[in-house]
Parts: sequence; C-alpha cells; structure tokens
Amino acid sequence: MKKIIIGHKNPDTDTIVSSLIAEHYCNNILKIEAKAYRAGELNNETKFVLENFSTQAPELLEKVSEKASFILVDHNELSQAMDGVKIGQIERIIDHHKVNLQTEAPIFLRVDPIGSTASVLARMYAETGKKIPTNIAKLMLAGILSDTLNLNSPTTTDADKKLVKELNKVAKLNLKQFVVDLFSAKSSLKGISLAVLITQDYKVFEMGASKVGIAAWETTKPESVLVEKEKIIKLLLEKKQKEKLDYIVFMLVDIVAENSLLFIVGEKEQALLQKVFAGKITGDEMLLPKVVSRKKQIVPPLTEALTK
Repeated sequence: MKKIIIGHKNPDTDTIVSSLIAEHYCNNILKIEAKAYRAGELNNETKFVLENFSTQAPELLEKVSEKASFILVDHNELSQAMDGVKIGQIERIIDHHKVNLQTEAPIFLRVDPIGSTASVLARMYAETGKKIPTNIAKLMLAGILSDTLNLNSPTTTDADKKLVKELNKVAKLNLKQFVVDLFSAKSSLKGISLAVLITQDYKVFEMGASKVGIAAWETTKPESVLVEKEKIIKLLLEKKQKEKLDYIVFMLVDIVAENSLLFIVGEKEQALLQKVFAGKITGDEMLLPKVVSRKKQIVPPLTEALTK
C-alpha cells in the first residue's frame, strides 16, 4: 500500500504544493511508493498556482483507513490533521512549525525553523545533490512566496531568500508579476462564502488547558472583508460554541500595509487580547501594526499567556 502524503485541514498553498513536492521526493529520491492527497478544498490562490503551472491537484482523501500509513507535511499537531489519523499511523513528518506531538515509536522527523515547508523540501533536495525538475522548482517558489508573503513575513529567513534566487534559476519565472498575480488570487472572494472565509485558513491550537481556534485571511483588499465584519463575528461565535473552544480569534491580514486587524468576538477574547498584545482597540477591532504571521507573532504569545 502506498504511503499517504497529506497536509493539514483547510489546506493553504504551501500545504498543497508541499504534498506534491514530497510525493516526487519520496518516489524518486527515497524510492518509497507514496501519493499526495489533500484534506480539504483548494483556496483561490492554490487553484491559480496549479492552473498556472498545469499541475493536477492532489486527490481529496475522503476517509482514513485503519491500515493507512501517513507522511504529514506542513503540520504535526493532531488537532490540525485530517480526522481519523492516529499517532501510530504516522511514519514521517516534514514541517516548519513548533512540534507538539508524542509518538509511540521513533519516526522520521524533519522540522526546520524556516519560512515554509516548501523551503524545507527544497533544502532536502539540495542535500541530495540532484537537480530539481522545473515543475518542482515552480511549486517550491509558490509555496515559499505564499507562506512568507513575498519574503516580507517575520517568518522569512535568509535561507528562504537564497532559496528563491536559486530556485528561480531553474523555474525562470517573472517573480514580480507572479507575486502580483499570486496575491490577487489570494485576495479573491470569488466563490467564497463567509462561512468558507473563516475556515479556509483556520487552525485549532492546544494552549495549556485552553483550546483556541485562530482563523486568518490574507488580502490586498481588507475593505472587502471589513464590510462583512458583523456577520463574520456572528459566525465565529457559532463556531466557537459548536467546537467547544475556549477562545476564537480572526486575523484580517493586510498584505500591503503589513498589519493585522483582529476581530474581537466577546469579552473573554477581549480580556485575553488586551493582556497579550499592545494593539489599539476600537469597538470590536484590535489593530496590530507589523503583525502578519499567526505562527510567529500570534500563537507564541497567546500560548505563553495561556500556559502560565
């Protein structure tokens, strides 16, 4: 049986391209039979990337078999994994997030403090000394540029910047135009309902004894989301109750201005956000200048506050 390569629920571009890259790496470098799948619907940015590079999307995995073996990419927490995945079924993890996992037996674990999982895989290819195929280099660039907001996110490292230069020697993309098109697709609300908007880039984190849901929407047009704020907050409250969360947070990330606007859904969230962040509160909004990364700028301080 082929190993199943899969990213987190509510997959973003880095998750999807990393699954496809890992499939090529496993089959051609490691000589392990493996197939990429996805654990949710594609967002508009990812659709643009796959269509632009004439690449077929990973198949949607509908159900987890008890006999399946998994290679996880771009996540390692079971709360973010596809429903039904068990610790004992995980054979490999390739990621760039904090590790919050206790396995039953030794597994292969590659986690680098770098801008994207595509960056980690690019490093892994480089270590083999083998040439990266053009289509794989293009997917790597898409994952890196998407996850680092064109190398402007605080998650960006010098290694990411170097990788972009080296990969584009193979891919030969017009990076300036590609990024414009990429972020235009990322910002598009075409076919996106408000219910989808709050779940398309949504993760649940265990922070001490608290269960925290954090949704993010990255855009060059924040005004298109702001006009729906009241409806969004109502949906967030319903989601909080349904999933029995202790807190829920929504980040509206302005890619151009490089800031985030947090939607405050209730008194409990307001007290926590006031305690943790020094942002200016206006009504049910908190503005955080120069904050664009959930992974590096939102999750760590919240985790620290809730685990004390």
